[in-house]
Amino acid sequence: MEEFDLPEFIFGEFPIKDGGFNDERQFIFHKGVSLIEIIAFDEFIHVIDSSKISKQYSYFGEDFSLTYHTNNTEHLGLNPMEVLDKAWEFYRDYLIWEDTNEH
Repeated sequence: MEEFDLPEFIFGEFPIKDGGFNDERQFIFHKGVSLIEIIAFDEFIHVIDSSKISKQYSYFGEDFSLTYHTNNTEHLGLNPMEVLDKAWEFYRDYLIWEDTNEH
């Protein structure tokens, strides 16, 4: 029997688009304790908060920052930068899936 635990990462975005600021925002929830926002530079470069822990990544010429809104990785004994790298791998896999399964 499979365990009904939370997966390591959960992807989220606002499902109802109304033309507002939140339409393009995306998030990764890590182990139920940390919230990471995915910031696409072409959409939100002006909103990156340099006081928050973040790291930059690229995917086919598109630049992103993964930024903690809530960082509780130390509570789990984890390195926050390593978690961001794993979260990027998770999100990059999603981007690859999106590119190969376009509607």
